[in-house]
Amino acid sequence: MDLKLIPLTSKTYPDIVHENNSELPNANSLKTLEKKATSETLLKNWGVITPAGKLVGYGMYVTGPWDPILKPGYAEVFIQVDTEWRNQGIGSWILDEIEAVAHENKSKVMQTQIQDTKKAELDWAKKKGFYITGHVFESQLDISQFNKDQYRSILNDLESSGITFTTLHDYPHNKDYQNRFWDFWWELVTDVPGMNDKPRPDNDRMIDLLKDYDKKGFILAVDGSQWIAMSLVVRENENVYYNSMTGVHKSYRGKGLAQAIKIKAIEFAEAKGVKFIRTHNDSKNAPMLFVNRKLGYEEKPGIYGLAKQIADNSFELSND
Repeated sequence: MDLKLIPLTSKTYPDIVHENNSELPNANSLKTLEKKATSETLLKNWGVITPAGKLVGYGMYVTGPWDPILKPGYAEVFIQVDTEWRNQGIGSWILDEIEAVAHENKSKVMQTQIQDTKKAELDWAKKKGFYITGHVFESQLDISQFNKDQYRSILNDLESSGITFTTLHDYPHNKDYQNRFWDFWWELVTDVPGMNDKPRPDNDRMIDLLKDYDKKGFILAVDGSQWIAMSLVVRENENVYYNSMTGVHKSYRGKGLAQAIKIKAIEFAEAKGVKFIRTHNDSKNAPMLFVNRKLGYEEKPGIYGLAKQIADNSFELSND
């Protein structure tokens, strides 16, 4: 069959793709990706299209400012092929195109993610030169099964010691407090396994990226005037909120604050009427994984991080 590999954008998608299934991205998916990009981001999407306009393969390449944070010289890539069209060389075709763009733009490393239950996809990636650099676990809590009363004493003890819980919404809605929040976020992020060598995103970038999210989900623990812990919770869809970051200041660890502020995060999601709250944690982050299990989070399939050095553009890549 005369397949074509065609660049895609959210605007061109409806004119090019006439048939798709839920496995592969649609125009709205591409629009979501495009909204994450800045003027300094290089984002490219491709589709493998049949003569009838059916999308049977998809590829993405992105480098520059992005979420999750990309190191300089790194590119995030993604390849997906319709189940019925696999083992016909479509994935390899897309990867060749991506690698050509990576060479052209002097990318040194391509990175991607694959669910740890998808052995065939993982084996294929390894054959193509990718290797595992990390393992992240997903955990999900059914909020209807969460009994917050059994944790009330934890919050009471902390509040009795002078610690209070609030949110960014409760502070003046100005740039100074937004900058303070993202400065504090970065201070805590750098302690997360795998994040200590990532480049810091610009505060304005983070403010713009999350400007439409409810700031009551930007939860803070405070001692006097000092911010000492945070938990960032955002709406993912009508049934799920996502706990993207929880951290405690080094000098306040060991006091139960991580558990307490995660309880506050769960309470926030519960007040929104959603069924689940979910999160991801690096396999090396044993303390936070322990807290999640203690609160009743159930482990879901994890995600392997993989990387591939680009020949001629490569440098030594850490496996930390």
